[in-house]
Amino acid sequence: MNLKQLIYLKKAIELGNISRAAQDLNVAQTALGIQIRNLEEELGVILLERHSRGVAASAAGLEFLGYADQVLHALMQAKRAMHRHAENKVVDLNMGIPPSIMRLVGDHILTDFSKALTGVNLRLVEDFSFVLMELMQRAELSCTLTFAPEIEVKYKYIALLEEDLFYLTAPTDQLLPETITFREVLTHDLAMTGRKDVVTKLVQGIAQRLNMRFHVAYEVQSIRAIKNLVAKGIASTIMPYGAAEGELRSGVLRGQRIVAPSVVRTLMFAYPKDQEYQIDSPSMRQFISDITDKICATKGPVTRKL
Repeated sequence: MNLKQLIYLKKAIELGNISRAAQDLNVAQTALGIQIRNLEEELGVILLERHSRGVAASAAGLEFLGYADQVLHALMQAKRAMHRHAENKVVDLNMGIPPSIMRLVGDHILTDFSKALTGVNLRLVEDFSFVLMELMQRAELSCTLTFAPEIEVKYKYIALLEEDLFYLTAPTDQLLPETITFREVLTHDLAMTGRKDVVTKLVQGIAQRLNMRFHVAYEVQSIRAIKNLVAKGIASTIMPYGAAEGELRSGVLRGQRIVAPSVVRTLMFAYPKDQEYQIDSPSMRQFISDITDKICATKGPVTRKL
């Protein structure tokens, strides 16, 4: 029996499919299947029930999975303990951060907040949430703050806060209420980022649920360009407050919170489960908590800490 067999079995049970498990672990499907069969032969029991739709754990498989989880957790704890013993070791962490969050916390994230991180050389990468998740998929990021709603089993997610989105328009002399309904927002010419972007997908999902038409007049993969279109009165948009914080404060743009229903996104901290020993430390938890508190304390965005 070896650790690979435990990891392969656990992944196959989690995903319910040998092919997907092999793809997720970046190993050949044949090799993964052989390792699990070798484990079954060694134990003398069937751990996976194979069927046309995939695989499922047998009664013995579920019981064995409990022991496998204990072994893998103990291994993670051992890695974490040995990591603490490493003398003068500085860990390089590449952390992703969405643009709207970077604008709210600014340089504080590298100056004030990062002081809480001991033995860590922190590098920030700013981009859209879906891009950050792709970078982490390619192991180019160690961890990330993300609004991406898709949950992948290979990552650990910690929900930090909820944020209401705003409808942004060019300034006029007309007084506007603080809120605007979702239905009215969709009647205007909207400039939005690409279809992969979290905000666009979120609005599309709500519109479909309410059987409403969501038409994007201008699709632009640039927040700056969208804000320019809105400021000129060519279009309006849906954005998080932080993405246009400077323009809203200076009066270049004006915003109304969307209601009935509200457009809400959730900020999460995500990292690969197999890197938990390196990421999940008291100093990192404090670091993420400080960022969350800073966002929630900022005047302007409507947020709720989770």
